[in-house]
Amino acid sequence: MVILSFYTIIWHHQNYLLYKEYQVVQKQNQQIMAMRKQLLSEYSEKISGAEIKKKALNILQMKPVNPNKVRAILL
Repeated sequence: MVILSFYTIIWHHQNYLLYKEYQVVQKQNQQIMAMRKQLLSEYSEKISGAEIKKKALNILQMKPVNPNKVRAILL
């Protein structure tokens, strides 16, 4: 009976350690997923803007913007 009690204590302790490790890994995974989503959204914004500019210049024959001639309008 004593041996069974020791095994039960050891088993519970191992489960506790696994749970703690699981929490750490889960937190790291959430951080990685958040960074991945942010990078994907930034990449898609860059790609969509570049594609629009490319279409405007090539297909619609628009002229590139000269940054010196751009004025800000305040309302």
